[in-house]
Amino acid sequence: MRHNDVSVKAPQPLTQVKGVTYVAARTFMNEIYGTIAYDSKSKKYTLTSGDNVLQLAANKSAYTLNGASKSMTGAPYVLKGTLMLPVRIAAQSFGLTMKTLPETQQIELTWSNAPIARFSVSDLNPYAQQTQVHYVNESYHPSGLAIVEERWENNNEVFDQPGSYVVTLWVKDVSGRWSEPYSVTVTVKPANQPPVASFTTDKSTYKMGEFITYTDYSTDDENRIASRVWTNAQRGFFEPGEQTVTLKVTDALGETDEVTKTITILDETLYTKEEFDLLYTEVGEKFEMNGSSVLQWPTMSYNINDREQTLIRANSPETIREEGIYYEDIVSGDVRFLLHNQNGRSKPVKIYVILTNNNAESATVRMGAKGMAGPNPIVSTVGRAVTGRFLESLLAPQYSYVQIPAGESRMIFQEYSDKPVKPGDVYSMFADVWMSTALDFKVVVVDAERDVISALPSLSILASDGQHVRGTFDNANRIMYVNQMVGDVKSRMVLADNVIDTRISGIDKTIGNPVLNAGNYGVLYTIQLNNVQPHTAIVLSPRGGHYAGAFTVNGQVVYTTNTSILRNTNELGMLYKTGDTAESVSITFTPANGSMLPINLLFMPMPTH
Repeated sequence: MRHNDVSVKAPQPLTQVKGVTYVAARTFMNEIYGTIAYDSKSKKYTLTSGDNVLQLAANKSAYTLNGASKSMTGAPYVLKGTLMLPVRIAAQSFGLTMKTLPETQQIELTWSNAPIARFSVSDLNPYAQQTQVHYVNESYHPSGLAIVEERWENNNEVFDQPGSYVVTLWVKDVSGRWSEPYSVTVTVKPANQPPVASFTTDKSTYKMGEFITYTDYSTDDENRIASRVWTNAQRGFFEPGEQTVTLKVTDALGETDEVTKTITILDETLYTKEEFDLLYTEVGEKFEMNGSSVLQWPTMSYNINDREQTLIRANSPETIREEGIYYEDIVSGDVRFLLHNQNGRSKPVKIYVILTNNNAESATVRMGAKGMAGPNPIVSTVGRAVTGRFLESLLAPQYSYVQIPAGESRMIFQEYSDKPVKPGDVYSMFADVWMSTALDFKVVVVDAERDVISALPSLSILASDGQHVRGTFDNANRIMYVNQMVGDVKSRMVLADNVIDTRISGIDKTIGNPVLNAGNYGVLYTIQLNNVQPHTAIVLSPRGGHYAGAFTVNGQVVYTTNTSILRNTNELGMLYKTGDTAESVSITFTPANGSMLPINLLFMPMPTH
């Protein structure tokens, strides 16, 4: 072979087999500044030149180029210890131009051996005098030669003036050859201007307890205000005097501006703080009040009517510390599952509900309303979400069916089991199902990487943690009727206190002991208020501590709250407001997993003046 008029000796001559011309692979790779390596285990050769990687095996027509599978005419083979490579495949793989010379029975291969200039720019639209621009040299040589020099034009770190700039790079390799120029256009924008903060109030003087409307008129030269921070922009004030309100705005580049206005609060009351909050707190939001004062209000009497509904509460051990069976029983008909656990292990786990049909006939399971939330390390976030999603699903349940042949088992709630629960995370679920016949179920926890079916025979039933509740409970749908007038005076309704609102009873079927459902978690409450007066606010008051849940009020799911939680007894959540006429109000809820009980429903007359 001759390379640029220099003779090169190959161990084997150019050879033709069945119309395919072959060249000695190692000599060929040396001449294009490439490499060749052989893996004795896979029996594959790897040929590399620049960014191109060719992998093949002797006597195989299949090969890969840069990871893509291909097939060649002919196949490489070994001749007297030398790998012979089809010339055409070699040329195509490494970017060579191939020309046959019939008169001399030669093949001519040509290719560019110049370096390739390339670079990237951190910002193609910087701001004049403000943005620092970074350039990353990504130049390379097709044959892998070293690049030893570079030359730039217009690669400014900071551009002084707006306009279009062509940034160009040339590079030189170790042999002294320069690349073609590579250029990128950078369009420099005028220097960014800071935003302008501006707002108005609907007037400058207000009574105490009068609602204040703030209108934001802030602007930015690029309409890219990233944040607005108000200071002292209260909806109303309840002490006379001057109040200063500040608005600070920040644009996308961190430039800021702020403006302050002063308003005057007169020594005259329009609404008290309590009246103001009742009028202007939106449903799903919260307001503050002295929580202890609620305990002096008269309690609302009601009638309890429990309805048949099986509840499975698998909540003990609540903290997962070992693999095992967390609850099991045999149930049929309408069944509600409540699962609520925190992973206390050092590795992720998965939670499964497995149904086994030990009957002689096939069984049908109808999957109905369900709510799932987590895994998440914040228990209130999980409890609020799972309760709201379950109530939303109850309004329009999506049914699906599972058939379980006689003598077989099936996993249900697959979407729940698919998620691994990381250490420290909380995972929760409410779900209603209907079973056509009695089925054996197990709630099983195993490490996430294990197969639950193969692990099940070695798992044992775990003991209760002695603090939380597990068991099978009947009559887990509770209806309360309130026929007396509501909203004529301040009053309250006590719920989930285990005294007035009694606990449902059940049995821990793993040991046969009777249990009471403390807090009635998993019980679905329906409260029917038949005579609620006009202009009545229905408000949630947590009495045990923090509360984060949801309620369905006249067909609308209301979260407590939309953006936060009720942190203590002094924070109240707005659930509903009646209009100008008396109403019948229906409220559906289940005590939220992870929240503190009891709770009170407050009925508070709103001002009409």
